[in-house]
Amino acid sequence: MIKAYIRAVGMYVPENVVKNEELPRELNTSDEWIRQRTGVFERRYASPGDRTSDLAKRAVDNMLERGEVLADEIDCIIFATLSPDFFFPGAGVFLQEKLGWADRHIPCYDIRQQCSGFVYGLQMAQAFVQTGIYKNVLLAGAEIHSNALDFSERGRAVTVLFGDGAGVLVVSPSKDSKSEILSVEIHADGAGALNGIHMKLHDIGQRPVIYYDPSDFNANADLYPDMPASRNLFANAVRRMTEVSLSLLARLNLSVSDIDWVVPHQANIRINKSVVEHLGISDDKVLYNVHKYGNTTAATIPLLLAEYSENNTIKRGDLLLTPAFGSGFTWGAALIRY
Repeated sequence: MIKAYIRAVGMYVPENVVKNEELPRELNTSDEWIRQRTGVFERRYASPGDRTSDLAKRAVDNMLERGEVLADEIDCIIFATLSPDFFFPGAGVFLQEKLGWADRHIPCYDIRQQCSGFVYGLQMAQAFVQTGIYKNVLLAGAEIHSNALDFSERGRAVTVLFGDGAGVLVVSPSKDSKSEILSVEIHADGAGALNGIHMKLHDIGQRPVIYYDPSDFNANADLYPDMPASRNLFANAVRRMTEVSLSLLARLNLSVSDIDWVVPHQANIRINKSVVEHLGISDDKVLYNVHKYGNTTAATIPLLLAEYSENNTIKRGDLLLTPAFGSGFTWGAALIRY
């Protein structure tokens, strides 16, 4: 069977830096409160008028500038996001057109696994390449959260966490075993769909599908993301990311000592520190950028890959573990020989 590897990476974060102390007073929070509970010091917010596909396009431009892959080699797009440009069509076709690839008619897939979107998309890309369906699959994870956050005290738990950004990569056939996506494992538990972060704005069970009185504080709550205050969410994230990581390692007869870097989804620093503690991995093997960018959902892992490969922390041949947990509930992990 053809082997697949991560051939190229790229990233983009908006220039607008929003520090904790610069968040609106209406949130009724503080820099100390946010840092202690989330590990977030600051985040990036997109410029007015930007859409999610714009951020992804800039991340692709960054990747192409590195010269590791050519634009005309890419024959498929997978776009992972919870914040598409519009309710439909998906963001993939907008990205294709903005890149100037529309006349090539390459297929575009849109997936909605939120914080687990990268891992789900990576499994798809790996399968496409290994079976020979496509040769060079562009996987994009991008989000604009800032335009849909509740900046009142009601939205504090969600708003302090999230930022905007994009990370992309290309999965291609591997020429040798030095670089290879070894395995990806993913899961879901629909019983947690409304227990984790969610947004009911587009409720197809309503007629009309969107109708809220903006002056009614209770009714307009469904306009914004909601995250029930529950220890169950934290415990689920820690348990599931630990379980899937150990399952992957056992499947490949590897141990935690074989891992060079843990490249986890950047949801909350306390979750990640608890996961690596349960795995028995030293914290100096764990990569973070949540303090700079907040939670960028589907973009967090590819942002880490791009940032830490650019500064030569992650090197070719390193063994990477990429656990993620998201709303749905969805979760998974990949073992990658980078």
